Formats: sequence, structure tokens, C-alpha cells
Amino acid sequence: MSPELFSFSPQVPEIISTLRQAGKNSARDGSSETGTSLSATTASTTHAVSPSAFAKKFEVLFCGLVSVAHKKAPPALIDECIEKFSQLHGSGTCSGSPITVKSPVFFKKDPSFPSLHALDENGLSPEISNSGMDPASGSAHVQPTSQQENRTMLFMVGRSQIYLVSPDTKKVAIEKSFKEISFCSQGIRHVDHFGFICRETVEGGSCHFVCYVFQCTDESLVDEIMLTLKQAFYVAAQQQSAKTQNQQCDGCPMQQLHRLCERIEGWTLSWNFLTKRIKRIVKLRLRLDPSLPPSPSSSFLLGDTKSQGFRRRASSYSHPPTPTSEPSAANKPKLVRHYSVSTDTPLQSNDVAALSSPSAAYGVDSPSCSHRHSWRQQIFLRVATPQKSSDTIGKRDPCLEVAGGASGDSSMRAVPEERVRRSKEELRELWQKAILQQILLQRMERENQKLQASESNLQNKRLKLDYEEITPCLKEITLVWEKMLATPGKAKVKFDPETIHAAVTQGVPRQHRGEIWKFLSEQFVLRQTVPSRPPSNHTPYKELLKQLTSQQHAILIDLGRTFPTHPYFQAQLGAGQLSLYNILKAYSLLDPEVGYCQGLSFIAGVLLLHMGEEDAFNMLKFLMYDVGLRKQYRPDMIILQIQMYQLSRLLHDYHRDLYSHLERQEIGPSLYATPWFLTAFASHFPLGFVARVFDMLFLQGSEVIFKVALSLLGSHKPLILQHESLESIVDFIKTTLPNLGLVQMEKTINQVCEMDISKQLQAYEVEYHVLQDELLDTPPNLSHHQRAAQLERTNQSLRQQNLDLLEELQVSHARACSLEAQVEALVQGEMRLKEQLSVLEQEKKHLASTVTRLQDLLSTLGVHFSPDGDTLTPPI
Repeated sequence: MSPELFSFSPQVPEIISTLRQAGKNSARDGSSETGTSLSATTASTTHAVSPSAFAKKFEVLFCGLVSVAHKKAPPALIDECIEKFSQLHGSGTCSGSPITVKSPVFFKKDPSFPSLHALDENGLSPEISNSGMDPASGSAHVQPTSQQENRTMLFMVGRSQIYLVSPDTKKVAIEKSFKEISFCSQGIRHVDHFGFICRETVEGGSCHFVCYVFQCTDESLVDEIMLTLKQAFYVAAQQQSAKTQNQQCDGCPMQQLHRLCERIEGWTLSWNFLTKRIKRIVKLRLRLDPSLPPSPSSSFLLGDTKSQGFRRRASSYSHPPTPTSEPSAANKPKLVRHYSVSTDTPLQSNDVAALSSPSAAYGVDSPSCSHRHSWRQQIFLRVATPQKSSDTIGKRDPCLEVAGGASGDSSMRAVPEERVRRSKEELRELWQKAILQQILLQRMERENQKLQASESNLQNKRLKLDYEEITPCLKEITLVWEKMLATPGKAKVKFDPETIHAAVTQGVPRQHRGEIWKFLSEQFVLRQTVPSRPPSNHTPYKELLKQLTSQQHAILIDLGRTFPTHPYFQAQLGAGQLSLYNILKAYSLLDPEVGYCQGLSFIAGVLLLHMGEEDAFNMLKFLMYDVGLRKQYRPDMIILQIQMYQLSRLLHDYHRDLYSHLERQEIGPSLYATPWFLTAFASHFPLGFVARVFDMLFLQGSEVIFKVALSLLGSHKPLILQHESLESIVDFIKTTLPNLGLVQMEKTINQVCEMDISKQLQAYEVEYHVLQDELLDTPPNLSHHQRAAQLERTNQSLRQQNLDLLEELQVSHARACSLEAQVEALVQGEMRLKEQLSVLEQEKKHLASTVTRLQDLLSTLGVHFSPDGDTLTPPI
């Protein structure tokens, strides 16, 4: 066993940082870009981390992959790969297919390049055959990703594997274990890029090395990813080395050498040095006495890969049995898989046969070859194992050839089959039958795919709507909703508000709730007198998904906290969590001022349960911009403070005794009502109740949250008054209050439908600003420092008011522009109507003149008309 592997296995995580630092230093100094040897790496001081900590996720941009000639790489590899990608994109080459470049990215084998040794199941470093790449050919495959597709991925570092999950397709795009990864590095000039080299197996069974390149939002994120990989490799190496301590072969000379090295304190003997010295000793021994047979260990050290002596493997060591002892059926040793071979020579077919055949591995003659069959057995063997192809026909059993040759019976040789020649009509009929069967098979496959897709959609919809409805919708109300939804052009038709309000009060069918919310949003926009401020960023949803967000950490952390008990969001990085991530990421890019705030995940999650991903994003935009929820998520959260004051004033006016009781315990609304406003009651209350709250939210706007909060506190006032401590009151409001019965929930929704507090809310908002201005007045006894602080706060308040007034001015300007556009449209319509009227008048005059001429003509013919228009025939 290699002492180098054992003495340096704890130092594996330090290779990444050492390589990066050495590359950066060489780039700064202008020297040649070379790596630092592994032997120069200092001892690792990283402490062991729990494996559960290695479930970290990062958002990266997959740039592409490049085939390289060796598992080790120079520090500038990532920069060279990026330059190759830029050249291909700049030349307009299709990036969907691999490109063969005449000059490889690098194919020079330099043993001084450090690398992260791949870990096998025993924590050792397997040697990989590089027969998949031909360095002499000088070609490398460069395959950048298409810039028209969504290249963003979630890079997940697990305990022993790396996953690359596509949020677009909801599938794992790349899955690599640590033992397959041989190198990790960060770009030197492109510090926001990183990549790793891993081995991949092609169809022929040979291995080649591929470098995957990724881009992050900034350098700090790349540093965090590299640190996470370093810790993950370190923990994996520690665990695997601990597992293999009891699996080592005590009789192995290399194991004894390793123990000897451990006993000698401070002895850092190199493996290369040992092997060179031993090779010299073996060669000298053979030179002195050529008649001596080489030992298995000397054959191994001299590079004899065909020897059946010691074989260096990644998992364990096996000793061949002595030639004198033949394994019996009882004590026959088990076959052991060789996970890797030497890097000097590729794995040959005879090695595979030796590993797979126990008789060949132990040098025992096969019973079938040593025993001569009778002519009846030969017939039976030919019948029982028929020839499958022309290749197998040429490869006859050598035992049968020997037996046949010894007996001299030429009649026992294999007789070739006589092919029956078919006519053209028969061949044509067979071809037609095969084509028809193929067409039928393809049709059946398409139908099966459609059935599977529809079944999957139905199952997904049932999984989403897995909650208890508190207000069952009657069949008559369902028909009313279906009639409104079936109205042609309903997006531009303004329905009666009273009819819609009555329908929402009586219930909303769960299976149509997503469509009804979109319908209510369209009616809300049509009823709105003042147009809302649209987002400044008009990038489509699909294009937003192709970008990287700086809010990824906060979003990824909250994915597991959003509806953790709901089956649609339970799976880590499942379809539900990935769709939710896409929505939150897209909105953080659409609205950089808000970005992402805790609570938005619950709003988006409720929308996602009732509609598709893109529709949920559009409804989130509607709630944030048109309904006005966006203001409470701004970084200053001034609107949230105003909302807390408004709720306190409502309690003071409607439930004075409850307000006094909470004030005595110094309990403000911010202690219990903040998640109600930020999540629209979705974080603590049942989904059936939350769905009804969203029904009213789409109908009446953000004041519904005040109504629900006031109704909940008022209906539970007797129970709240029974508690006499701050802890018990807050615990009751946060835990007991959300566990409402269905009757109490329905009663609360009915009260919300009947309440009207819009005027009070406006008055309380003005009152809050007046009180704030009074507090900002400077008393005469303040010091200079206090006066400066007061002036600074006043300046900030005035600046915020200026921004609010500017926003109102923009809204008014937009409204004026829309009115001017309407006036212009009306003027143009009036002009068109006048033109049509003049045309009609001219046509009327023309018709009148035509009628006059016809009457004159008829009068000349003697035909007269009565005043009623009846024709009077002349008397005969």
C-alpha cells in the first residue's frame, strides 16, 4: 500500500486553495503558470465537519465542457476553456453539438500539476486509464452550451457526490461522485468562473477526461463553492479512511511498510523514492543472478501488468493462491472487482477476462477443456448453445476442436445453414409489413406518452390541491363561475361588481381557483381608476430564468421552510421547490429594489399550488404592483410600520378592552401580526383558510389582511383576556389561534365580506405621518449631536416623502398620458364617424335622385303610385 496515499490523504482538501493561490501569484508576478506539487502542500488544519453540513446548494451558469488529455490541469485551464467558448460563440458556431478543435486545451502530461485525488469507496486514489484521449492526435472536443437556452443550474454538494440540477427541466443534469473528480480550480483572469475535471466512460468502455466549466455571480460565491468542496472532500476522505482501517490485508508487505513509516516519527519518505530504490535492487539482483525467478512483488514494481502478483487497486489488495494448492468448492475465494487499473497501460481485454473468470485468475484448467466429450455430448452442446452471429461461429470451442480432431470425425463439424432465397414479391410484402408495424408502434408510443403526460398532470394537480376546503362550493355557484369564465373576451368585459362579490362570498370551486384568480385580477385592473405603476423591467419570464440572481442564498434557504408538510414541496429540490425557486428568482431580477424578502416564498407558494409556473409569476407581479403588497417588502419597511399602527388603531376603535389588555402587557402588533402581513396568513394558518383569504385579496385588495386580523382577534377576545402574561398571550396568538375549526374559519370569512374599513385606514395613515412629523420637531434643550441626529432623521423622512411624491407624480403622469391617449382615440373615432356620416349622406342623396328618376320613368309609362306606395294600374 502506498505510504504517500496514507501520509497525504488528510491533505487532499488543501490542493484546491494551494492551486488557486499559486496560479494567482504566478499571474500577478508575470511568471509561467505552473502548479504546486503535492508534496509541497502543508498539513491540513481543517477540522472535521458533520456530513449533514454538505447539503449546500448554489446557483451557477453552466458554460460548457471540454475534453482534456489528462486528469491534472494547469491553473490557467479555466481561462483557456472560456476563451475557447468565446471563440466558438463569436464565430457563430452552433453550440449544441461538440466541436473538434485542432489544438487541444492542454494535453501535456506534467507530473508537477497538483490535483484532487478521486476517492473510491475506500478513500484511496484510483488510477484512471487515459485511453479515451489520444494526446498525439492533438484534438479536443469543445462543447459550449447554447446561449438561447436556460443554462442556469443548481450546483449541489452532497456527502459523496456532486449534483447539477436543472430548475427548467426539473431533472438532474449531471451526477458525479467524488471518486470520479480529479481536479477542481478557479479562473485566474475570470475569477467568477470555476470548473472540475472528471472521468467519463464512452460507449466502447474506454475512459476520457472532461472539464466542466461554470460561472457564478461574483468571486465571493466561487470562493464559497471551493471552500465547500474542500470540506466535502476532506470529510469524505476521513470517513473512507476510517472504514478501510479494518479492511486492510495484514499480510501485505506494503501494509507492513506503512506501519513501519508510522512508527518512525518525522520520516517523510516518498513513494517514488521507494519504488526507484526497490527497482534498482531488483535489477541488480537479476543482473547478479539471472537464473533467479522474479518475485510477484518485483514484477509489480517493475511494471509487469500481466503478472498475477500484487495488483494495486483502489479498494483492497488480493493475494493469488500458491500454484500447488488448488481451490476447492468449499474454500474457493470470492471474486473481487478491480475498480481501476494503472495509468501507464490501458485496461486490456485479457485483464477483464482474468478478473471475470475464476479459473483463469487462479491458473486452474477448465473442466470443460480437460475432459473429452463423446460424440453424443458434442451434438448436445451444439444444439444447446447455438451460434448467435458470424463472430461466434468463427470462435469455436477449443475443447470441441480438440475432441473432433482426436476422433477424426469430420461429420461432427458445424454445418452452415442454407438460406432460403425469397422472391421480390415476398420481400416487398415483408418490407411493407415491417413498415406498417413500425408506424403502428410509433403511434402507440405517442399515445402512451400522451396518456402518461395527462395522468402525470392530473396526479400533480391532485397533489397540489391536497388541502381541506372550509367553504364548500355548491353546484349552482360552480355553474355561475364556469359561465363567467366561458365569456368570450372576458379580459376586456367589465362584469357587475355585486355579482362577483356575491359569487366570491358563496364560495370558489377549488379546481377552478387559479383561473378565477386570474379573472379577478383582470376585473381589478378594469375597475381601477388610477393606473398602477408598472415595473421598470419588462423582461419576459423565460428570459429572467436565464440570468443569475444575487439573492440565491436566501431563496434556497427558504425553500425548505415553505410549506414543509405539504407533499408538493416536501421533496428537496423536487418539482415543487424548483418551480418555487424559479418564481422567486425571476421576481428578484424583475424588482431589484425589493429583491427577495422573507414571506414572498409563501405568497408565491400559494399561487403555485393553484396554477402553472409562469401564471403564478404573473399573479405575483399583480399582487406586488397592482394590489400594493410591494411597499411592505421594501428594505426600509416603513409601510409595514404604518400597517402595524393602523392595526393598533383598529383594535383601539373596535375592541377597546382587548387593546388595553395588550397594552398593559406591552404587546404590540409587531410581535404577532408581522408574519400575517408578510405571508398573508400562509405561514401559520391552514391552506383552506389561506385560499379563502386570497379569494378576498384578489377581490378587494390589501385591506383584506386588516379585516381578517381584526376579525380573528375580535372573535377570540374572551380567550385572550384570560391570559395574564406576555408569553402566554403571544403563544396563544401564534399557536392556538391558527388552529381554528371549519365553522370559525367560515364565520371569519363572512365577517370579512361584510366589513368596510377603507376610510379608517386612510385616516390612520395620515395620522401616522402627522405624529411622525411632530416627533421630528426639535426641542430647545437638545445638544448639538442630538440636534444633528434629529436633522438627519428629518432629512431621511423628507427624502422618503420626496420619493413617494415622485412615485405619485409618475402615476399621475401615467394617468394623464393614458387620458390623453383616450382623448386622442376619441377624437380619431369622432373624425371617422364624421367621415362615415358624410359618405352616408352622399349615398342618401344619390338614392333619392335615383328614386326620383324611377318615378318619372314610371309616370311616363302610365304607372301611378298611391300615397301608401301601392301600385295603381291604369284603367283599360
